[in-house]
Amino acid sequence: MFSARTRSRKAVLAVAALGVASLGLSACGGTSSSDSEPVGTADPNEEVTIVVDSFGGIFANYEEAGLLDQYREEHPNVTIEFSEVQQEPDYWTALGTKLNSGSGLADIQPIEISRAALVTSQQQDTWLDVNDTEFADQLEEETEAAVSNITTEDGAVLGFPTDAGPMAICYRTDKMEAAGLPSDSEELAAQVTDWDAYEALGQQYVDATGQAWTDTATGYYRLLTSVEPVRNYDEEGNPTWDSNDTVKPSFDRAAAVAAAGLTAGLEQFSPAWNTAMSTGDFATIACPAWMLGYIKQQAGEENAGNWSAIPLPEDLGGNWGGSYLAIPRDSENAAAAADLAAFLTSAEAEATEFEAGLAFPSNTVAQEQIQDVTDEYFSGAPIGEIFSTSAQAAPAQPLGVDDGAIDVALTEALVTVEANGVSPEEAWQNASSTIEDQVG
Repeated sequence: MFSARTRSRKAVLAVAALGVASLGLSACGGTSSSDSEPVGTADPNEEVTIVVDSFGGIFANYEEAGLLDQYREEHPNVTIEFSEVQQEPDYWTALGTKLNSGSGLADIQPIEISRAALVTSQQQDTWLDVNDTEFADQLEEETEAAVSNITTEDGAVLGFPTDAGPMAICYRTDKMEAAGLPSDSEELAAQVTDWDAYEALGQQYVDATGQAWTDTATGYYRLLTSVEPVRNYDEEGNPTWDSNDTVKPSFDRAAAVAAAGLTAGLEQFSPAWNTAMSTGDFATIACPAWMLGYIKQQAGEENAGNWSAIPLPEDLGGNWGGSYLAIPRDSENAAAAADLAAFLTSAEAEATEFEAGLAFPSNTVAQEQIQDVTDEYFSGAPIGEIFSTSAQAAPAQPLGVDDGAIDVALTEALVTVEANGVSPEEAWQNASSTIEDQVG
């Protein structure tokens, strides 16, 4: 049987350094000290409804790519019901309420990567170990980082990896052309040689049009931090967000761009931000691969060809995002939910999703299949090459238990710079106080 122990060294270090006690699941199904039982095969003749509670368009993408319809056709006994909110923090808060009450969990609950270290260290008894299912071998196809990030100290894998979030810059070709700037992806990429050049080009755009260069300071912040070797934590699992060379310099740079009037001052995933995808209220956006599908959903078919993408400058690679399909251990439909989750995260499904211009595969077999994918919605941009190159160059950043809380505090502080005119210095102090109160 596949064992995640060989993939979990980084997770082990982070958890051990934080002094979190092991909750006792072994790496192989059916032999854990917490007496978990292997999940059997779903009965193809039993009528079952799989309920999914999700966020950020994960299952909307599956629907758009035709994967849910394909599964329904192949499994006529299965009904899939899903609901989604856009904001992951809202989803996480609601999930916490369910966990605290001990009721209300859906059969599948996605987990965002920034929550992975907390989940593996504090919620091991809640979620099904993929090694306790018949689909454990599928984990062999996943990247080491995708598996290790959701692996507990003793080797339990608490979710099926869905995707990765390699970074690019997406932009409006029509807005560039109207501003007298390069709209061709190769020509634009040749001018965006580093972050200084990106911002200088943005100032030219603002001067020419009076409109915003990029959507939000928070998106730019996540882009800047994604390319660095560390973010909120070091390799030993110690929080270093307030002292390392990544977070404060990136925060200051993003805040300065906002203060200079280069951002649209929108809150990501808000209704106004969604509308701006269509109306063209900004020219560029930090673009993890999953943003392709989100742009298509919000900008609509009328903007096909008005968007394109370029790689990051200086051959940089970054990652923002990636999620896991987690199944509650106590789900009455665990076997059926595992079957659906395995199908949606298979190489074939993940390749299909990316070929539809949606999420980038975490499955390595799928990654090999999508190298030459282009996307007509994005002006024929070679998205397979752009995002594959970014994924290969992206650093493997250490995760920590409070990554999600730290990210939320810092990004909310940047929103106040844009929306309320708070100075960057005051915003940083406010974020630091919030983190200190919530995390310590």
